[in-house]
Amino acid sequence: MIRTQRHVTYSGAVEALQAGLAKASELGVNVAIAVTDASGELVALGRIDGANPRAWKGALGKATVAAGLGRSTKEFLEKRLKQDEVLWRAMSANPDTFLVPGGHPLLVEGRSVGAVGVSGGHYEDDDRVAQAAAARFGELAEPGSGA
Repeated sequence: MIRTQRHVTYSGAVEALQAGLAKASELGVNVAIAVTDASGELVALGRIDGANPRAWKGALGKATVAAGLGRSTKEFLEKRLKQDEVLWRAMSANPDTFLVPGGHPLLVEGRSVGAVGVSGGHYEDDDRVAQAAAARFGELAEPGSGA
């Protein structure tokens, strides 16, 4: 048996990254933005001048979680983790798992093909930046868009 998995392309990742950088600039926050494929592996990375040099690790952690879950880290935190202490403890035991807002999946036809993670600002700003990046990808990935 074979299963085929679709992944975000480098050009799609760069489009999402650029949209995220533009939103971060608009908000005045210095962040790192990581875009991963569906497996959570890094495809593109950007860090705004002045961002914490290690913010990329948080961004990658948020993107990896969002890619695996197929939903935003904010949604998962609010709707699932706050209701399940055992799951919270299990997931938070992994130091590479970032269970805070700022990760959004990149979806095509409802399936995750990658994710974007943002870290370095307040978690609400991180989430806004990630949401803008994911929205731009979604615009490009719509059927008939040519992307």
